[in-house]
Amino acid sequence: MGLRRDFLAGKLLRVRLIKVEVQADISQNGHPVSGDAVEACLNQCVADAVEGSFDEYPKHLRPLLRLKGERINEDSIPKDHYTRVRFSFGLPDELFPIDAGGLQLLINLLAGDMFPAEVSGCTWSNVRVLSVELPPDIWSHAYEYFRDRRAYSIDELRALFALPDDRPLLAFSLKPRVGLTYQEVREMTLDVLKAGFNLVELDARNLALRSAPLNDWVELGIEAAQVGSHRTAFSPNFSVPPPQLLEITQEWTSKIAEYGPPVIKVDGGLDGLSSIQALRTSFAGSPKPVVTCYPILRSQLSSAIGDATWVDFLGLSGVDIIYPGGRPAFPNERRPVWAVHAEGWSKAARAYDKMLKRGWPMPTIAGGIHPGHLHACYELLGPLVAYFLGGAVALHPKSPKAGAELCVRVLQAAIELATQAQEAGDVHADDIPARLLREVENTYYPKTVLNYYSPANVFAPMQTKTFVPQTFYRRSL
Repeated sequence: MGLRRDFLAGKLLRVRLIKVEVQADISQNGHPVSGDAVEACLNQCVADAVEGSFDEYPKHLRPLLRLKGERINEDSIPKDHYTRVRFSFGLPDELFPIDAGGLQLLINLLAGDMFPAEVSGCTWSNVRVLSVELPPDIWSHAYEYFRDRRAYSIDELRALFALPDDRPLLAFSLKPRVGLTYQEVREMTLDVLKAGFNLVELDARNLALRSAPLNDWVELGIEAAQVGSHRTAFSPNFSVPPPQLLEITQEWTSKIAEYGPPVIKVDGGLDGLSSIQALRTSFAGSPKPVVTCYPILRSQLSSAIGDATWVDFLGLSGVDIIYPGGRPAFPNERRPVWAVHAEGWSKAARAYDKMLKRGWPMPTIAGGIHPGHLHACYELLGPLVAYFLGGAVALHPKSPKAGAELCVRVLQAAIELATQAQEAGDVHADDIPARLLREVENTYYPKTVLNYYSPANVFAPMQTKTFVPQTFYRRSL
């Protein structure tokens, strides 16, 4: 990311650059390519990203090319059949105006045809965008345009839900996604909130408008906001195109805010950025909705725009609560997320800490967390993240209510044990009480190994570990 100075008609231009880092394998007839060939390929690729043609423009058009891409650096490693190239280039920020769909245009460019299969007679393969870095001015402009006084910070969300300092936001992503009647959703929602959860949301692909009129969901939202002494809310899924989203969100927010937090879910799919941006630019004052989001396209877009870019852009567009991916993983999971070794847990902590330091959006732990995982997760990430549970509640052999109550008891024990460990200066907390531990271990969830995962498995110093993660209370944000 930097500034490039060009002269045109005697004027000095200060062009801010969006930095993109890429890795690609370049070959020619099944062989590594020369340094000159690499340079020609990269120059042509970067030029086409801005100028729009692989051919050279005639002399009478060249003076019109005021904006240009710029190569920043590169590193080439010859292999047996190709040359692996890691390079960075800058794109002029003027091409991507924030208030006119600039973030969407940048994604379209990188995920589209910017990196063709062949350039200058060389074959490109295994192309992967590693990162996208916006200039500070663009980042600040997007924040002011979509978030400032329009979205919630982590501190504001915690105040909105009146959470004690040591208590995280606890949410249930309602399962199953399909097949439930409105009355079944209502009963499950109220039971889970009464058990101690703060939020129940309709999961991805479970659109509220399809199964009951909006007025019914408004009645449930009002009822859900008044179920107990703690602050509670129900969130419908409003993943619909912007015109419809604005209309129903306005009605939802105006009717719910009198009773509690007006929460809605907007999935991070094809319409995600545009819908959320339209929502934030339409709600300039209070009350404003709390927007939760699951970044559905995160994994699919990661090779085209970098691992963190889709989540960053959704947050920058106004999402309040989001799953960033890469939560801590456990042995015997059916859906492994990252490696279960110590470095994997440290990597997870770094990713979550980065969002917590920024102060928005609130990151969630999701993706199949169960009661036996909650204690270790709390030890690693603490109370400032949100815990979004699905199967942990819905798949309990007795009832969703029993699943919610078990999760609340484990989390409360984790909070108390963390406080004791912090006060004593211990490396990590002791295990949860024996009776509760037996209940966790003896609760059968279909096709899921739910054995309790002790904090000692992660945080206790061991000779076989080269690096040991730290608990949230032993590292500073």
